Amino acid sequence: MRPSCIQCGMKHLGQAAVLYHETKKGYPHHIIYAVGHLAEAEDELVKDFPAWTERIRKLRIALMENEEVDFDEIMNDYYIFYQAQVGE
Repeated sequence: MRPSCIQCGMKHLGQAAVLYHETKKGYPHHIIYAVGHLAEAEDELVKDFPAWTERIRKLRIALMENEEVDFDEIMNDYYIFYQAQVGE
């Protein structure tokens, strides 16, 4: 298993959030792309950050089940996590 990459996790989470918001602007099929990026974020974090992997998995499943989700909350939390990890 490759090492976790928190920058890659952030990249995929960010892209998923953008695509999710696009679904609300008339592009409902972008949900498929958002789900894919969430799966990629899970893969990037699974080795060293299993709690984040599980949280992202729950978000992905909620999207797949057509539930409303709060991307702002997870993005804010991930930003705090990221800052703590990279020390910036």
